Amino acid sequence: MDYNSADLTSVLRTLSALSNQQSPASSSNIVPPTDSQAHHPDDPEDNDPYEPSETLPSVPVTRQQQAQQQKALPSPIPSYTHPPRAQTTQNGTTGDSSSITTWNAALRHVMRTVSQNENLQSRIRWLIRRQHDHEKQWWQGREALVKKQQARTEKKKELDAVLRSVGAPVDNNKSISTAEEDQAELTNYDAKVYRASRQMADAMIAELRGLGIPFFNIRKDLVLTADAKSETVVNPFGGLKETLITRQDLLQLQRRILELLLDLCGEQ
Repeated sequence: MDYNSADLTSVLRTLSALSNQQSPASSSNIVPPTDSQAHHPDDPEDNDPYEPSETLPSVPVTRQQQAQQQKALPSPIPSYTHPPRAQTTQNGTTGDSSSITTWNAALRHVMRTVSQNENLQSRIRWLIRRQHDHEKQWWQGREALVKKQQARTEKKKELDAVLRSVGAPVDNNKSISTAEEDQAELTNYDAKVYRASRQMADAMIAELRGLGIPFFNIRKDLVLTADAKSETVVNPFGGLKETLITRQDLLQLQRRILELLLDLCGEQ
């Protein structure tokens, strides 16, 4: 089955529901592997290509990129690589947007800066492509795990057929793995993907904050507590009115900004 972003969205939605039941930072709630899933060093199936890393998985590197890396000094590979930084603030960020709290002001800011800055567009496009690459890897990994589970059953049937052909006894009550064990294996995989996706989201938010994207580098004093309502106050230092927004409003505005950036910088 090919990767499909709509299917992936459904899976990630399920993972979000999973996060409400268990903390991503806690592994104590993850279903432990059963005896049939225990680690066997000599098992050829132990090195599974689908198994997600505890850190963000890397994307395959081209030969040209490998040659360039060999020329550089060896260094540890980070779990999340960052795009090349611009040499100057003028070309590398959108400027100060930390006081923007309304959509119209954010829209004007982005259209005035990002839409006219190829450097910023290329960096945002890199983030988008990076996210899609990881999502595709995670989806393909889950598909590979499901196929592996199905292959176990087929191998058991083939072995039983061989035993019957030579008159050997066959235990029909013994199975390679039960449906519950297969589901537990998928649950463990989904939990690992959830942790990796949270790590990726945190890294992307940090990148957008560094680029000066509105609502991602907003001043903390402009965000109200969950129980408060949006309001306008007068800045005692500048005499200007400032709009304070709730965290829920901030999340909605961040989503709208991401959709705008995808329209402006997404690959057609």
